[in-house]
Amino acid sequence: MPANLPPQYYEAEKVYRQARTAAEKIEALENMLAIMPKHKGTDHLRGELRARLAKLTEEGERRQGAARSQLNSVRKEGAGQAVLVGPANSGKSQLLAALTGASPKVAEYPFTTRVPMPAMMPFENVQVQLVDLPAVVEHVSLPWLRPIIRQSDLLLVVVSLAEDPLSELESTLSELAAMRVELAGPGQEPGSADFVLRKRGLVVANKLDLPDAPDNLELLGLEYEGRYSLAAVSAKTGAGLEELKGRIFAVLDVVRVYTRAPGREPDFTQPVVLPRGSTVEDVAEAIHKEIREKLRYALLWGSGKFSGQRVGRQYVVEDGDVVELVS
Repeated sequence: MPANLPPQYYEAEKVYRQARTAAEKIEALENMLAIMPKHKGTDHLRGELRARLAKLTEEGERRQGAARSQLNSVRKEGAGQAVLVGPANSGKSQLLAALTGASPKVAEYPFTTRVPMPAMMPFENVQVQLVDLPAVVEHVSLPWLRPIIRQSDLLLVVVSLAEDPLSELESTLSELAAMRVELAGPGQEPGSADFVLRKRGLVVANKLDLPDAPDNLELLGLEYEGRYSLAAVSAKTGAGLEELKGRIFAVLDVVRVYTRAPGREPDFTQPVVLPRGSTVEDVAEAIHKEIREKLRYALLWGSGKFSGQRVGRQYVVEDGDVVELVS
């Protein structure tokens, strides 16, 4: 299958070839991976670029004497990966604990999170990986935050309703911009343009339980409603957390597909989770490469015109579809 790479990819590749430092090469490789379309024709090239990126990262760690666990080290798991980004004392660690049941270090003083803290958030019949990151501080954020943020599936920009959420959000967005990352607003598609990576995400206004929270939330809404998707919660009392879980899953923009064997009921506890727009062939590939190679067609229950409808390999599946793969 041809790669069908867009012109922007070749521009990023040119920047990579002209790069002189490891940092410049890493940035160019990240842009190439972000721009590259995800399909089977790019699998081999994607693997090569990731191998180059890993090699440069390891070399950089050795030169800087940093531990490997502190750079680009969070392996994605579950239906998607969402990173919690925000200033000190915005309540990110408490929010992670409330959503996942994990036990990160939580304190009233700033900078208690020193390394990435991943944990799994249950939502219906899937798990979403949340990663609490050290506080983002304008101009002085840790350099290894950048690759983790850029390679995540979703940004949760956390601000506190205790004092000045407007300034906190501006500061965080400014630091993300320095990393060449932009938070997508409603109606904006994620992607890369002019080497700026636009990512799906939400602004999560935490500490809704505090006295000044309603007024600060109103100010935040007046300034940013329509520009970004806002969610107001209290990690302390649990207010808004169930709705937030649903919104996180929705913004990930994935579908859950269930498989069944002939004459048997499908297992609705373990869906195949894929990006929206995936096909029957992608479902087969996710199960096993050999199944994809032998696949002839599928029988479909759900989004088809009738139950048990026969569909081809390129049929686009929807959330909740049940498929029986026929080889």
